[in-house]
Amino acid sequence: LKAISELYEVGLSSATGSIGLKAISDSPLLSNPLRKPRKKITVMIVGNHSAGKSSFINWYIGESIQKTGVAIETRGFTFVTSGKKRETLTGDATVRYFDYLADFSKFNGIIPNLFTEISTSKEKNFICTDLIDTPGLVDGDMQYPFDVQDAIIHMAEHVDLILVFFDPIGQATCKRTMQVVERLNNSPHLEKIHYFMSKADAVEKEHDRQRVLIQITQNLATRIRNSHAFNLPTFYLPREDGSDPGIPNAIEEVCKEIDKAINMTVQKNLRQLKDDCEKVDTRIDTVLAEDKVKKATNMKKAVQGSALFLLAALSLVGMILLLTARIMPTLCKVSAKICEASHAQFMVTLQPVVTEHFNLLGGVLLTLFIAMAVGAKLVWRMAPVFTKNDIKKLGEYKLYVKKIADQEKGLYEEYFKSLSHADAR
Repeated sequence: LKAISELYEVGLSSATGSIGLKAISDSPLLSNPLRKPRKKITVMIVGNHSAGKSSFINWYIGESIQKTGVAIETRGFTFVTSGKKRETLTGDATVRYFDYLADFSKFNGIIPNLFTEISTSKEKNFICTDLIDTPGLVDGDMQYPFDVQDAIIHMAEHVDLILVFFDPIGQATCKRTMQVVERLNNSPHLEKIHYFMSKADAVEKEHDRQRVLIQITQNLATRIRNSHAFNLPTFYLPREDGSDPGIPNAIEEVCKEIDKAINMTVQKNLRQLKDDCEKVDTRIDTVLAEDKVKKATNMKKAVQGSALFLLAALSLVGMILLLTARIMPTLCKVSAKICEASHAQFMVTLQPVVTEHFNLLGGVLLTLFIAMAVGAKLVWRMAPVFTKNDIKKLGEYKLYVKKIADQEKGLYEEYFKSLSHADAR
C-alpha cells in the first residue's frame, strides 16, 4: 500500500525533484487530476452503547488508547491511526489530518466531537489500518451534539469496512442501532458491512446465547440485504488472566475481515495504478493530437488572416490613390514639376470622374478597409499550443509513466510473497 502511494507521490525515486504520477497528471500540460489511493484502509466500528467497540480497538492495537466502561464514553468520532509518536488531535486538526473529512463540517456540532489518537503500536495489521470508534447508540432521551445517524451514513462513503457490534446484554436491539443498520443496507455500502455479537463471554449459558442470537437475527432480518446478513459470529476479548471460559471465540474472524479488507484494497489500488497509468498515457496522446490540430488550425488562420490583412492594406492604398487623384490638379498648380510624370498626368485625367464619384468610391474603400482589418484581427486569434520544450516534456512524461506502470508486476509479486509468508505464519 505504501509503495503504491509513493508512486503517486514521488514516483520511482524519493530524491529531490522526483515527480510522481499524480503530479504528472495534475500538471498544466495535462490538467487531468487523479485521486491518490490511500496508504491505509479505514475500518468503522458501529454499535450500541457498551458493545465493546472501544475495548476491541484497545485490544487490536495492544494499547489502552480509548476509554471503556459502563458510562457512555464515546459521544463523538475518534480516529485511531498509527504514527511515529503518541499524539492526540482535536476537531480542526483531525479534519486537516484526514483530507476526506473536508466536508464533514456540514454537520453542526460535530467538529468539537472529532478526535484522533495517534499510536506507535505495531500490533497485528494496525500500521495498515485506521480505526474509527463511533458514538455508542442508545434509545430514549439521549441527546447527541450532532445528527449521529446522518454522520455515520456519511462516513460510510469513506471507509473500506464497517463492523457492526451487538451487545448481548441490554442494548443489542437498540432502535437507533437498527435504524443505522437499515440505512446502511439501503445505501451503496452494504457489501462493506459485517455483523458480530460481541462480549459473548458475558452470557455464560449456551441456550441464553442462542436466545440472544435469535433475537438479534430476527431484528436484523427485515433490515438487511447483503449476503452476510445471517452470518453473526460471536466473539469476546481474551481475558487478562488468560483463563478460558470454554465459549467458542470468533475474534480471529474479526481480524480476518480486517486483513481481507487490506488485501482487497491492495488489489484495488494495483488495479487503480494500472488504470491511472493508462489514463495518463492516453491523455498525453490526446493532448499531443489536439495540439497538432490546433497548430494546423492556427496555420490556416494565419493564411486567412494574412489574406485579409493584405486586402485591408490594398484598400488603404486605394483610398490614398483616390485622395491623390482628387487633389492632383491642385498639386499641379502648386508645382508644375509634379504633373510632368506620366502617372501624375493620368491621375489628372481621372480627376473629373473621381470628383464625381468620390464619396461612393471612398465609402466603399473605407468600408472594405474596416471590414478586412476587423476580419484579420478576428481570424488571427491563435489557440495556445505547446512549445518544443512542452512536447519534449510530454515525451519524457510518457516514458516515465510507462516505467511506473511496469512497477505493477513487481508489486503484485511482492504482494503474493506477503500472502505466502502470511500462510506460513
